[in-house]
Amino acid sequence: MISYTSASVNILNDATYNLYKSAQNKLYNADYKEATQDLINLLNLYLLDPCPQQIYLDLIYAYYKLNDLKSANNYIEHFFKLYPNHKHFDYVLYMHGVINMCLDEDNKRLIKYFNINWFDRNPMYACIAFHTFVKLIRQYPDSQYSVDAYKRLIFLKNRIAEYELSIVKFYSKKYAYISVIARVEKMLYHFPDTQATRKALYYMEQAYQNIHLPDQANKVAKIIAANPVY
Repeated sequence: MISYTSASVNILNDATYNLYKSAQNKLYNADYKEATQDLINLLNLYLLDPCPQQIYLDLIYAYYKLNDLKSANNYIEHFFKLYPNHKHFDYVLYMHGVINMCLDEDNKRLIKYFNINWFDRNPMYACIAFHTFVKLIRQYPDSQYSVDAYKRLIFLKNRIAEYELSIVKFYSKKYAYISVIARVEKMLYHFPDTQATRKALYYMEQAYQNIHLPDQANKVAKIIAANPVY
């Protein structure tokens, strides 16, 4: 994970240069908790100076390393509003996606503790991460983060599709066949190449059979035959 710690020292006066240097040394030595205190003090001093742009980048990274993901996200949101044209905006987008993936993983650990299926839980953070990485790839296709963002998109797509499949199964158990069909259609539109969508087609076929639409059911059966579950 890359941290941007290259603010120009000429924008700092002598009274604060040592504080900034101290923060950089603490970041370098992985003393992230102490570094955040120095950076926050600097941020309070330089709200109208170019320096806060760099301090925001450092704070985002430091809070991420501390696993204080909510604080990291707060600074990201501020950065989005204040510096939409910053030269490292792609980095902040990337961090936003990574941090929300981490928040989703934190939910996974908590859910497993209570013996609940992770895929049944609302993937709110996964969805935020997914859309953030899509934005990164579309707006910054040549970014150094695009390749990794694309790999993460594949994982997130499958994560969200599994959640959609759990909803399809729930509707099927409740005999809500129209809802089953609508949900699977949504999966076919957004996640056509996932294993979860292939599995969902079975429930769609059964739903058409149960509402006495055999022609539609047969069409789905042909799709199932052409797209087996691995």
